Amino acid sequence: MVFSKYIKFTSSILLTLSVTNHLHASTFKTYTDDSNSFRSVLNENDVNQLPEKLKDKDSGKDAVLYILERARIYQVNQQYQESLDTYKKAFELLEKQNNRAKFSVTRVGFKALSMMSNDSVVPYLVPPYEQVLAHISQAKNYIFLKDIENAGVEMRIAQQIQREIELDHEKELARKEEKLKSKMSSNSPKSEDDEVEDAKAPSELNDALSGLDTIAGKIKNTYQNSYAFYMAANVWEALGEYNDALVDYKKAYELQPDEQIAQDIKRVDQLNLQKTSATTPVVIFIEQGLVPQKIEHKLTIPVPNGLINIAYATYEPKTYQTPQTINILLNNRKVQNSYVMSDIGALAVKQLKEHTLSTVSSQVARATTKYIAQQQLGQQLGTLGQIAGNLLNASTEHADLRSWSTLPSNTQVARLNLAPGTYNLQLDRFNSSASIPLTVQAGMNQPIFVYAYDVNNKISISSSNLVKP
Repeated sequence: MVFSKYIKFTSSILLTLSVTNHLHASTFKTYTDDSNSFRSVLNENDVNQLPEKLKDKDSGKDAVLYILERARIYQVNQQYQESLDTYKKAFELLEKQNNRAKFSVTRVGFKALSMMSNDSVVPYLVPPYEQVLAHISQAKNYIFLKDIENAGVEMRIAQQIQREIELDHEKELARKEEKLKSKMSSNSPKSEDDEVEDAKAPSELNDALSGLDTIAGKIKNTYQNSYAFYMAANVWEALGEYNDALVDYKKAYELQPDEQIAQDIKRVDQLNLQKTSATTPVVIFIEQGLVPQKIEHKLTIPVPNGLINIAYATYEPKTYQTPQTINILLNNRKVQNSYVMSDIGALAVKQLKEHTLSTVSSQVARATTKYIAQQQLGQQLGTLGQIAGNLLNASTEHADLRSWSTLPSNTQVARLNLAPGTYNLQLDRFNSSASIPLTVQAGMNQPIFVYAYDVNNKISISSSNLVKP
């Protein structure tokens, strides 16, 4: 009898192992370890510091995520050509991903597999807001390499994605309003789908996410990025497309009403009339800090005949970095402070909060599937089978913590108008500072763009005057 139970127990363990061996390694680990190594080498200005896990990572289900991380590291380390080439690889994968049928056979297979494991086995889908930031970054690469025309192409793509996000958001709101009207006008009993819809966000989940409300409330929405509009406006202005520049400055102002942007709007209005200026604009783009990393949280939800656990991704509010403005100095004299253009950390928090509340029902369905499988093991193999089921559930129920982890926490800008001459531009924040010489020539009709990265307690700086040698 004991031997028979041993055989059953061994069989159940082997069954567990046979299932788990077919799951990707990410089922049992999070993305946190990888992202820590990627974040640690930002601002090192050394290509040899690139983590081994990022080298030649151009295939696999998460290839696009690893390639984006690599492109971002190259850019912050001021290797703009390498960053540009790497972003191109990412965009090739993104195009295939976006053009692929939403319910492709491959993806359905991964989703089915995730029902017995977790969402980490599904290929990483780059959220639209991350795609917008990728094209903004590529535009910066082109600007540094003195190709303003292709920078404009990238900004057009970023704006198109933002528009698509906005339209999808409007459609979703309309769908919810229509459903609400239908429920109010009908006295029919709730369908099974309605029951699931109502159970999407249990009070425990709302309570757990409430700590993110203050951070998420810092931005108006997740489908418009003021940094994208502001950078686009500067590109159009450099190209002499003043009407387009005016439109995008106004959009940036709507999202981030700052006196500096109001002055930009006034200036471009005047440029439309006079078209000339005795000074040269110096536009400073600052990317500060790092987006917070996702962490795992678990909830216990009652179901018939027992309890199930679901794991979901959230953020620890303490890891959110509040933007810190930077002192802008010319020849050791402070002339202004930078101003915050886009709080990407808050954007990531708001997007995750909305996404989590809308997808918990699928997590509950997965946990319920595992629970049923566990019960069946118990019925077929007794207590030892139940133990094996518990082991399988415990080892596979993890939150999906993947995200583009090397993105900045926030973006800031500053703008100077300089007469011809030689200057030493300095950026200073607490015990971190950096400087760069600037030469403004008489009759320059193109702006000077300055990039600064305030990451890992270090400020680095580079510039491009758009004038080809």
